[in-house]
Amino acid sequence: MLVGFMADIPFIVSSHYIRTFDDYGRGTGGRWAQHDIIGDKPVLEFIGPDVEKVSFSMQLRADQGLSPAKELEKLRKMRDTGKFFPLVIGGKLITDNMWVIESLDESVSFWGVWGGILSAKVSVTLKEYAGGLNKL
Repeated sequence: MLVGFMADIPFIVSSHYIRTFDDYGRGTGGRWAQHDIIGDKPVLEFIGPDVEKVSFSMQLRADQGLSPAKELEKLRKMRDTGKFFPLVIGGKLITDNMWVIESLDESVSFWGVWGGILSAKVSVTLKEYAGGLNKL
């Protein structure tokens, strides 16, 4: 079953293959300018909405049909090249804009006999790329 995707990385659950996420979170804020007033409190001015952030973690396990090392390398390359991509969950775009990987935090749980990664957890933070889908 296809849960969603980011770029060419599908989030899938099946009897032989699992690549999905946990601990999904989404947040944003507003952008405000503060104008100092002599002898009085500052006045705030709303500038507009800020970009959104999404965070989640993924368990990458060799026994679930993945190569954790290759998956981590692919995510690092996306982060390091600034690749922007659509984010789709449940068949719907998460905002009308693209996304970039802002950060990755990796931890390896199990290593194989020759030093290969058998299981790793990666925490992913995405940031909205306000260029939008319609500006490509």
